[in-house]
Amino acid sequence: MSKFGHKKRKVMEMSIDQHLAPGLKDSLFGKLTEDLMFYIFRCLTLNELSQMAITSKAMGKVIYVYISMGEAFAQRVARLLTASNHHIFSHSFHVGQLLKRTSFLFTVDSRLKFFYHHIETVQRLVEKKESANSIDTLPFVGAVLQSFIAGWDEGECFKVQVFTFMSDRLFLYRSISRFVCNPPGTDIDNELFLRRNLRFLFLDRSVTDYDRAIWIGFISNQIGTAQLANVLLLLYAPIDAQGKIDWHFAFHVRAFEQHTYVFVKLAKIIGILQLIPNWSPFFSLEVLVWISNVPNCWLLRSFSSILLPLSCIDMNLVVDYFAVLYKSGRASTASLLMALTLMISPHFATHNAGARNGIVIDKTCVHQLISNIINNPKLSTERYVVVSELWKAVLTLADDFANAVVQDENAGADLEDVNNTETMDDFNDMMDAWKDLTVILMSD
Repeated sequence: MSKFGHKKRKVMEMSIDQHLAPGLKDSLFGKLTEDLMFYIFRCLTLNELSQMAITSKAMGKVIYVYISMGEAFAQRVARLLTASNHHIFSHSFHVGQLLKRTSFLFTVDSRLKFFYHHIETVQRLVEKKESANSIDTLPFVGAVLQSFIAGWDEGECFKVQVFTFMSDRLFLYRSISRFVCNPPGTDIDNELFLRRNLRFLFLDRSVTDYDRAIWIGFISNQIGTAQLANVLLLLYAPIDAQGKIDWHFAFHVRAFEQHTYVFVKLAKIIGILQLIPNWSPFFSLEVLVWISNVPNCWLLRSFSSILLPLSCIDMNLVVDYFAVLYKSGRASTASLLMALTLMISPHFATHNAGARNGIVIDKTCVHQLISNIINNPKLSTERYVVVSELWKAVLTLADDFANAVVQDENAGADLEDVNNTETMDDFNDMMDAWKDLTVILMSD
């Protein structure tokens, strides 16, 4: 379902001579036959061919003809993919550069059609090979696309053309509409189709966070913030053993340990929403609220697993969220979330998920978060309530963990039991957090 549709196209017959400038035509290279020229091109690496294409406009046009005539060049790329799938991104980078450099004089629409036709041909040739049954060409397509459009301009004007062009051919807008109109987990094939195409084509190979924000912005233009929260979970929720999206991962008590990378990735994506042009901080707050209720209300421990890394990206957003909780009479929920954030912070500080997403998560992050919440000017009149409720939440959690351990021991449970050990670890983390909290409150 993720494959592009294959339509037969007629290849226009082109003559090399019409593209040779007088200087090139009179050179030794210009006097070569077309077959000999193409033989030389076949002997060059993709990178060398790409470099040769920018030596002159005439040479770029000649190489464009070489790429466009027949299927010789597409067959070459297809052989590279089937022979060495480990170097797929290296190949795709050079293919994208080559397509970009040989079409830079074209309009955006013509360039995209040139790219799409070439990619279609390569995919069809790969699928024909019996040894290529297990090759997934979509990552290659996405990497070529990102290399192909890199450097066109610094704004978003051309990106909307790219997104619209690809969406029209893959019916992405229709798939998004189908997804948001049904409860998560209803249409498994459509969900996986969307996840694969949106991530591989636009998000995973984007160079900067701003680029990712632009692509997400195009999606959000078609739907509301509640639906965008569903889409973000669709993109980054874990895949279960059956190959389906696990919509209920946040309901597991140990989810913060089992799916640390997922929580950090979601926090990263929510944090860069602020980079979307004409985006309001209020929209990010709505997405944050909605995402914790898909498909139902998350465990607070899981939601704190997003709030902690998110505070390292957009502290104001997290502090504003807690202010909303306190102002709406949910002080106990806010305090429990803070206490749980303290508890999980040692795990996140030692996990590599933060570093892999460009986020620095250490002990000072949770200290800074709690300090900012307590000293938030919007909560100046509730400061005493914030502090006292937080003390109660920490004491309650520590007491619960201690009681659980004692009950297990009284029942004769094996101290090496997994659940018992995890509860003891939580208790110790909670006690350490209690000590740190004391230092924070004393200093404030």
